[in-house]
Order: sequence, then structure tokens, then C-alpha cells
Amino acid sequence: MDLGIRSINCLDIWTEENNDIIKKWKRNERSPEMQQDARKRYYSDIHKLLQKIQGVPCVPGSVRLELTVLYNTLLFALSLSAFTEWRVLLTHGLVRALEAQGCHPAGSELTVLWQTALQIFPGTKTLSCLQQLLCVQGALWLCSDQLEELTDILSGPQKDVAAASGDMLAVIGDLRFSIEGNTALSVAMAPGELKELVHICTVTTKGVRAMEEGKYPRALLAFQQALSLPAPRTLLAQLHTMTGICLGKLGRTQSALQCFRKALEVDFGCRSALYQSSLLYGQLGNTQAEMEALGLLHAAVSLPACGDSSRDQPPLLPPESLLHSSTLTRLLATPSPPGVQHALAHRCLQSHRIPEAVEHYLDLLTSLQADGKLLVNTGGSPSLPRIPEIYLEAAFAMLKARRLWDTVAICEEVLSETVDLVPERLVLEVPVEEQQGPDCATQPAPLYGRSRESVVERLNLVLWTGASYLLQGQAYSHIKDHTEAITHFTRSINALLKVLVKSKDSWCGDPGQGAGVKLQTLRTLKSQALAGRGVCFLLTGRHREALQDLQLGLQASPGMEHAELWLVEALWQLGRKEEAVSRWRTRNQSSAHTPVLQEHKPGFLPVYLQHNLQNGVCVEPEGLRKKMEDLHCRGAAT
Repeated sequence: MDLGIRSINCLDIWTEENNDIIKKWKRNERSPEMQQDARKRYYSDIHKLLQKIQGVPCVPGSVRLELTVLYNTLLFALSLSAFTEWRVLLTHGLVRALEAQGCHPAGSELTVLWQTALQIFPGTKTLSCLQQLLCVQGALWLCSDQLEELTDILSGPQKDVAAASGDMLAVIGDLRFSIEGNTALSVAMAPGELKELVHICTVTTKGVRAMEEGKYPRALLAFQQALSLPAPRTLLAQLHTMTGICLGKLGRTQSALQCFRKALEVDFGCRSALYQSSLLYGQLGNTQAEMEALGLLHAAVSLPACGDSSRDQPPLLPPESLLHSSTLTRLLATPSPPGVQHALAHRCLQSHRIPEAVEHYLDLLTSLQADGKLLVNTGGSPSLPRIPEIYLEAAFAMLKARRLWDTVAICEEVLSETVDLVPERLVLEVPVEEQQGPDCATQPAPLYGRSRESVVERLNLVLWTGASYLLQGQAYSHIKDHTEAITHFTRSINALLKVLVKSKDSWCGDPGQGAGVKLQTLRTLKSQALAGRGVCFLLTGRHREALQDLQLGLQASPGMEHAELWLVEALWQLGRKEEAVSRWRTRNQSSAHTPVLQEHKPGFLPVYLQHNLQNGVCVEPEGLRKKMEDLHCRGAAT
């Protein structure tokens, strides 16, 4: 009799202790001071209570209390991502609950324990405690990417907790929890709320898995199903965004844009919807809409995060704590503020909105200099290119805007960091069997050396240095300081000639063929530097040197219209007029039938090399067309 009284007193004391811990948590869970350390403290308190309860044999009267305290303990562990002990805690708790009913399971496998428990406890008051623990189990397996485990558990025969198909989603979806719950035992999170969260996160995870497999129709159905379920606002916005991405992959662009708009209506802080909108507008060629979306995104990422967007999230267990897919993280990622600013500047430059591009690049360079460190790419998320590349793009924007001294100054910043690191000689081996065709030129070049990373980085230093001298030479050309321009073009050529490209068994006569973007960039830089120096030679009366450089430039990169025109002019100045006319005629006849070379297509080369022979960066020889046409007309008249 005394033992029974003591047992009842212990249950009352433990119940009061559980309720007191949860009451303190509920009182402070929305407080700004509720940081990780505070959660650890509550987890420690509830875990100690569980250990006290499990320090005595489990009896039928204590099962509900023990399972509820175990539920609270696992919830706090889940919120802290403390997964190391959850399997031991859960296994031990189920074994004790079964032993209290006189059942001794054959093994300690969770699948066996769950199937046994769900058969023994149906119809009892303990069932609701077991069901809420089942939701925690689902959340734990969801976090550890073990969706199939719960399906196995629920595939056995059960009553009250059953689904004809054995599908865990149907089972969890069919669970019913009283709104009031068990008022005698407090819980850190309402079981019904946890059930809804596990359900929608599981459907979302299935959709993401379908996307990983390229099964976009199946993923679309999963996300549409998830949208029909109760969800926190941020998750709802993300689901609209994922639905839009699927629709975009299926070619339903207008429907995709509507989904992105819905995401922003649900949560204007959904940056991924803005970013995906900008990408889709870019694919559609709607530059104005793309720029507007990027502008809104830049304003959003530049402001501190708004606290209202997360107000309706479960304070203890937000959806992101259950969604750990790297694919989801990648698809919902957005660039950093400098990354968005660079995207704006880059798109302005590509669409010839030069004044806007200049302003964005200046702001970006200011932020990079204030940051004081080199920003590097991060895996899986949109990111900035290398810092020297950004500086070279900015220098080119200044060149297009005729801010010539700014071009020189920005390039000098790059040279101050790279010129002393350029190797005296760099040999690149490109195996013949691994050479790629022009259509594969966007793939990494198969370069070999002491280590591929070392070779590529040294090649980068050469390219950045050569491009800086090239842009400086072009700036001095516009200033009409041809002597200084020749000096800088020569420095560019000398830097680029330090790279020797050869095949595995023999010299590679054409270093651009199949060697990837970097080797194509090397070739184009070399040809433009030679052509630029040739023009300056011609303008200073050094006609033979000009002819040689222009021929070498066209040999390195055929099809440069600007260089072709100056070559005709050089032949004319040397008195080789018939040869000049013949070259002119050949050029005019072939230009209408020659396809655009792959290396001249937008997006293939760095932006600072794509347009600097057109759009006013360089000028044609004055009066050349008129001279050729007059001579051609006189020849036809005779």
C-alpha cells in the first residue's frame, strides 16, 4: 500500500515538473532572447526528467507520462539537431512501454517495436501518446532522409492507425488529435501542428526527389498537393516557387511566372521567387522585366531581414529544420548583395545600357573594397565570379562609356595583384583524345601539369594580366596616345606568349580547338592585342609592322571584321592596292555566308572580350569604304 502511494506521488511530482518546464518554455519561446543556449537548457531539463522516470520500472499507469516526456525530449533534440541519441531514447522508451503491458519484444529494431506497439495499444488512452510520438519519429526520419523507414513500420496490420496502401503519408494524414489534447500533460508543440508539418514536409521532400530525378510532372503534382495542406507562410511561398520552377522546366513559362507572383503575394520576403523570375525573364529575352526583378531583389537582399515573414512559423520546429535537401537549398538559393549587384551590372553591360552598368560596377567595386577580402564561389548557390574578372568587366564598362582614365586605373588595380605572380613559362598539355569540339567549349579544359588546380590558377593570372594590358592599350588608343597604347599592347602580347599549348604527343597548332573557354580566351586576347597594336602601328606610319600584326591577329582568331578592315587599309597604305581591293571583295562575299564563330557568340567569352571590336569601342579606317567603292566602280567602268 505504501509502495502504491509513493508511486502515485512520484507520478504527480513528475507530471508537475514536466508541466512546469513546458510552461516556462511556452512563456519565453517567442522572446528575442530565446537563443540556442536557452533551448539547450530546456532540453537538458526535460532530458533529466526523462532519466528520472526511466530510473524506476515502467508500470501501466506511468506509460502515458513517460511517452509524453519522451515526446518533449525528442522535440527539443530535433530543434537542436541533436540526432546522436534519438534512436537510443526512442528504442528504450518503446521497449519500456511494451514491457509495462507484459510484452517482451523479440528484438530492438524500431520497425518491430513500432508494429508491435501499434497492435497492442489501440483503443487505449495511451494511443494518443503513441501517435504523437509516431509524428516525432516521422520528423526524425525525414531529417535523416529515411522516408522508407516509416513506410515499413506502418505496413503491418494495425487498427485505428491504418491505411489500405500502407503509405506513411496516408497514415499520418489520418491521425486525429484533440484540439484540447491531454490538459493534464503539457507538450512543447501540439501534436496536430507537428503532424501537419511532417505531412507537408514529407510531400515536399518527395517533390524535391522527383526533381532530382528529372521527373518534373511528378514533382509538380507533389508540390501542388503540398499547396493544398496547411503551411507556414514562408514554406507556402517556397512551394509556389518550386511549383514555378517545375512549370518553367516543362516549358509553361507564363504559368511559372504566375507562381512566382503568388509566392511574392504570400511572402514578399521570398527572395528566391524574385531571383527565379529574373532568370526566367532572361530566358524569355524580356530584358526590362529581368532588370526590374533584379532591382527588386537587390533592394530586398540589401535590407535587413524582416521579422514579420517568420512570425507564423512554429517557434520550436520551423519547416527548414525538417527539409535538409541540398537540391532544395540550391534551387531556393539567391545571390549575396554583391552577387545581385554584379548580375545587374553584367546584364546592363550585355544589353548596352552603359551608364547604368557603370554606376552598378562602381557601387560594386566600392563594396568589394570595403569588404577587404576576396569573395570566392560557394558550392550550389549563385555567386560572384573571381574578383579580377569583376574588375575587368568594370574597366570595359568604363571604356564603353569613354571614361578612359578610369579604365586605366581599374586595370592597374588588377595588375598590382597579378603581374608579379605571372609564371615565366607555362606549358599546357591537352591530350588529343580529350579535346572537345566547339559545341563543348563551355566545359572545363582538360589541362595537365603538376596539378590541375595549380595550372588553371596560373593560367588565370596570365589571362587577367593580358586582359588588363589589352584594355589599357585600347584606352590609350582612344586618348590618341599611340606610343603608350603600343607599349601596353606589347605587354599584353608578351604576357600571353608565356603560355605554350601542346597536345599530348605533338605541338597543338590551334590552341583554341577543343581546349575549352580558357584557351579560347587566351587565343582571343592574343589576336585582339596583335590587332590593336597593328592599328596603332598603322596610325603612326609603321605600315609593315602593322600589316604583320594584323595578319597574325587574324591568323589567331579569323573573322574579326574590324581587323579585316584595318588589314585592307594597311595593304592600301603600302601601295598594294590590287591586293587590298581583292581582299575587300573576298571579305564582302564571304561575310554574308560565314556563320558567326562560336568564340564570338555572346556568353562564350568573358564579357570584356565579346563586344570590344564593335559598338563604338574601335573605329573603322576613315574613308576606307569610300576608297574601295570608288576604286571598284572605276574598275567596273573600264
